[in-house]
Amino acid sequence: MNKAFLFIILTLGLMAQAQEIFLKKCPSQTVVENFDLSRYLGKWYENRSYFAIFQIGGRCTTAIYTDAGNGLVKVENTQINFLGKTSGVVGQAKLANPESTEGKLSVSFSSETPYENMANEVTDSNYWVLDTDYTSYAVVWSCRNALIFNTQFLWILTRERNPPADVIDKALAVIARRGLDATRLSITEQTDCKN
Repeated sequence: MNKAFLFIILTLGLMAQAQEIFLKKCPSQTVVENFDLSRYLGKWYENRSYFAIFQIGGRCTTAIYTDAGNGLVKVENTQINFLGKTSGVVGQAKLANPESTEGKLSVSFSSETPYENMANEVTDSNYWVLDTDYTSYAVVWSCRNALIFNTQFLWILTRERNPPADVIDKALAVIARRGLDATRLSITEQTDCKN
């Protein structure tokens, strides 16, 4: 009885996070080596992504990354919500391990400066840059294990609001080579945008 109850509570907890749920543990993935955070800064448009409850009904989704000094990055995510109004959230990012050149970052929206006094500390990574050319696309992934499940986010970000097909094909090829499920990606509407 206790195991069944724990299983139900855990399953409901995962569903409450409202990410894509997969059986088994997170698949092994590599990230960009020699990641150049300064080249990654700037505006990115969400081209497609896995479902996330915090984006429900949103369109025209963008992310702006700016240098906040001391190895920290200001993160501004915006979208036009289902009411037609611009909504967003501001947070902070940092390299998960400042001594490493891996494209693994820690991103938090718990406040505008959650890493203010932690810039040089090693932190858990929840934003993995699987691939990017810095100028046209980035494939970003996050995965969290929980018993026999894992929950994942996956995004294709582009530098242009409406990128050419060959850019999206490159990103989708990365996802296919990695064995990730591209069929769960939803295209983000990027028309009639004010942002």
